[in-house]
Amino acid sequence: MTASDLPTLDLLAAVEDLAAPAYVIDRDGRFSWVNQALIERLGDLRGRPFVEHVAPEHRQLARTNFTRKVVGKTTKIFDLTVLDTEGRKVTLRITSAPLRRGGQIVGIFGVGIPLVQGPGDGRAPLEGLTPRQHEVLSLLAEGLDTPEIARRLGVAPETARNHIRALLRATGAHSRLEAVLFGFRAGLIGADLTHPGQQDDDGAADE
Repeated sequence: MTASDLPTLDLLAAVEDLAAPAYVIDRDGRFSWVNQALIERLGDLRGRPFVEHVAPEHRQLARTNFTRKVVGKTTKIFDLTVLDTEGRKVTLRITSAPLRRGGQIVGIFGVGIPLVQGPGDGRAPLEGLTPRQHEVLSLLAEGLDTPEIARRLGVAPETARNHIRALLRATGAHSRLEAVLFGFRAGLIGADLTHPGQQDDDGAADE
């Protein structure tokens, strides 16, 4: 594959499938496009001013970086605290770039990687997960979606969805990506993506 192949590739679909929040902000400072990962964490913000969803203490930082991009200047990667769907603060490591049409900057494309500190209730990270929850965590780490997880577990898609919800509740994660990051941080997901009890669980039983 070479650069000449890029026009034939469905890059929008690839960005939509990213596990990290991704977005486009127009020159007026409003979200014009967001991917599913951003919707799961922050809500469907299309048409909303981006600065409304930034923590008050970081709004000036956000405005400054947005303005620099709109006039074509570069900015370094920076950390920005935003508000999730329940008004809780989440820190994202932001990287973004101007979008151009006919040589003119028409908006900003960006990706935000959540910076995870781990569950904040004082327990050991991911303490007490069931074997099934370990299995679901490992499958999420492989990048599988709900139907694929259901097939691997040998259950219905809605049952797989319930297992994923239970995992998020157990870990305190706000999204699938965050749960996976917790797993890597806690050492529960290794390079071989194995997990406790995998060999003993044939995937037919549901918790």
